[in-house]
Amino acid sequence: MSLVLRLLAGVVAAVAVVVFVLATSMVLSSRFGWDDSDAHGYSLLFGTPFAIVAGLVAAVALSLAVPPGRRGRTRTVTLGVLAAVVVLLIVAVATA
Repeated sequence: MSLVLRLLAGVVAAVAVVVFVLATSMVLSSRFGWDDSDAHGYSLLFGTPFAIVAGLVAAVALSLAVPPGRRGRTRTVTLGVLAAVVVLLIVAVATA
């Protein structure tokens, strides 16, 4: 049963990572992109909360997908990376 739950957490983490990467790239391309396809900044405003929530889901699910002995280290690394990216996203929104 534990293996099934870890596999399910891995699938949830994979989907959340894809959403996180797409939302983050949408925000960064809206903020630093060359074209003006997002003239009003909706990608920046709506992509930032999506990226934060998806990143949090990915960090928690990824720490549940690894073996129990490695969960602490995985949680530390994933939440640290998430914190760094969230700071960058908020800076991108604040300086727009």
